[in-house]
Amino acid sequence: MRFPTMLKFTFCAMFAIVLCPGVVRASGTPASGQRLGPVNPRAGVSLGELSSAYALGNTLALTENGALLAQADDQPAGAEGDVLGLEPKSPRRAFLKSLLIPGWGQWYTGNRWKPFLYLGLEAAGWLSWSNFRSKGDDLETEYQAFADSPEAGWTYDRYENALNIVYDISVDTMKYTVFVDGVPQDRVFSHHIYPDTEGHISKNQTYYENIGKYDQFAFGWVDFPDILEPGDTTGVNFVTPNRQAYLKKRDNANREFNKASTVLILTIGNHLLSAFEAAWSAKRYNRSIDRFGSVDTDLRLTQSEATGKLMTQFALRYHF
Repeated sequence: MRFPTMLKFTFCAMFAIVLCPGVVRASGTPASGQRLGPVNPRAGVSLGELSSAYALGNTLALTENGALLAQADDQPAGAEGDVLGLEPKSPRRAFLKSLLIPGWGQWYTGNRWKPFLYLGLEAAGWLSWSNFRSKGDDLETEYQAFADSPEAGWTYDRYENALNIVYDISVDTMKYTVFVDGVPQDRVFSHHIYPDTEGHISKNQTYYENIGKYDQFAFGWVDFPDILEPGDTTGVNFVTPNRQAYLKKRDNANREFNKASTVLILTIGNHLLSAFEAAWSAKRYNRSIDRFGSVDTDLRLTQSEATGKLMTQFALRYHF
């Protein structure tokens, strides 16, 4: 029985494989003009060493400009990673490392410049935050001292006296009466400063905000005109020079606190970005080593330029 021409060529192709440029021939021993080369520059081992270590059935020979075709399918029991020395990275571990110390996860995935970037931004952020907070604290102490000074500040006694004269009340939590088109209407102040049961004024953040922010408390500033009767408030400028100076000092302090808050948000953002980017880098690294060592095959019929006969061409490409 005679085999069809097509089948004969296929059998012949099993013994003579025509390779495309950049692809190498698999054989038991290196061909003439070929040499054993390193599989992976980072692995630091040659194919000959791999053949000895892992008992490869066939040693793959590399031409001068060739690329690795395949690798051993079997490894010693208990071996981790692969024969190329590449091991996958855990995205979870990378995330947790950078969440603890920014840049640590990037170092774990093999990057050598991002760790210094993330860690440097982290250090700069905390130093800036501390600097702005310190300036804000100093300016806060300054405006509070200005408000408490007897010569230029604000006193509750002056404020209480004006409440009695202008509104006929003793504390600003009481209702007072105003006339609108001759009709009396009861009103109540929205903000309050009053002594506790022992007669003490709580000088907290609200206190220092109220005395400068609302016209209601302008009576307490020492440079506000003396009020002897209700009509004395007509045409009076409620923003006195001392109150204006106080507001400027307080605004300067708040600017430093706002800078500190902004830097803190950016620093925390850098910290979280480092963690998520480390996890993404680990996944990207794993995808890259998955592609390393992949093999593409292609079987087709071609016509010999020399003889004009049909022949089978089998192309085997190794990507790395």
